[in-house]
Amino acid sequence: MRAFDLSDKGVYTQTKDWKAADWIHVENPSNEDVEDLIAIFGIPKDYILDSLDEYEIPRQEKVKNSGGENINLLIVLFPKLRSVQEKYTEYHTYPLSIITINGTLITVCKETPSFMTRIMKNESFKNEPATTQHHIILYILWELTKSFVHHLREIDSIIEDLQIQITSATHNEYFYKLIALHKSLVYFETSINKNHPLITESIQEAVLGDDAQSQELLRDIMDISNQAEVMVTESSKMIDQLSEVFSSVITNNLNNIMKVLTSITIVLTIPTIMAGFWGMNVDLPFENHPWAFGITSLITIFICFLTVYWLKKKDYF
Repeated sequence: MRAFDLSDKGVYTQTKDWKAADWIHVENPSNEDVEDLIAIFGIPKDYILDSLDEYEIPRQEKVKNSGGENINLLIVLFPKLRSVQEKYTEYHTYPLSIITINGTLITVCKETPSFMTRIMKNESFKNEPATTQHHIILYILWELTKSFVHHLREIDSIIEDLQIQITSATHNEYFYKLIALHKSLVYFETSINKNHPLITESIQEAVLGDDAQSQELLRDIMDISNQAEVMVTESSKMIDQLSEVFSSVITNNLNNIMKVLTSITIVLTIPTIMAGFWGMNVDLPFENHPWAFGITSLITIFICFLTVYWLKKKDYF
């Protein structure tokens, strides 16, 4: 559990007095952390624990605690890199709970994303530093949405690399990469489509009409969210087309390999046949000739050469 105070200049300062802090961030909360938050703020237990469920869907809720204080919950999904194996990279999405109560902001997640760490270190300011609770939330949502775009660009780069490698594709490794990317895009598409309307609705309700900074951040969040929607749709279509092309290319390359191997087998069969003929216990041409072996070898090489030439002409080699 980490707590921060927000100065008038928009600087986050970590504090040990988390009960009076402006922003409390809880990563993978223990039972003790959960009980403390419930006891101090009266937060429903599921508001905290739902952020630990990686299959939780975005949603917004409002309740009152026993003291009559309003508690607002916003659960959104953020992307995170998850490597399945060394060669196959996969992305996944995880929930982030944003809870507000009486001027205190509480964020809960299983593992803190990198963009949250940047915000805590005062390294993430788009235009102006955050000076209110609404600004902190807006910066979190802006960075969260921007992270989708960042990872989608990484996926596009991987797709371009796969397109270059497609000409020599003969192994299942490429299919595994495609499966991982396709799975990632499914998570991204679901998260972006669920996040976008929820973020827009919740922000529009919370942002004050005369707050120019909040309004500007809201427009930026909506713009970058629309960009992410377009990018994930385009990437999904590219993956679908690339999967079909990969399947055809791999089949064609395997056919070419089998064609070459079959041609080599045919050529290597000729010396075996010649050796079989001249190894019979019957009368054979120039069997008593002193250069019988050399003549037989030359004939075999000549026939092999003609066979290779014919196969090459037929494009079997």
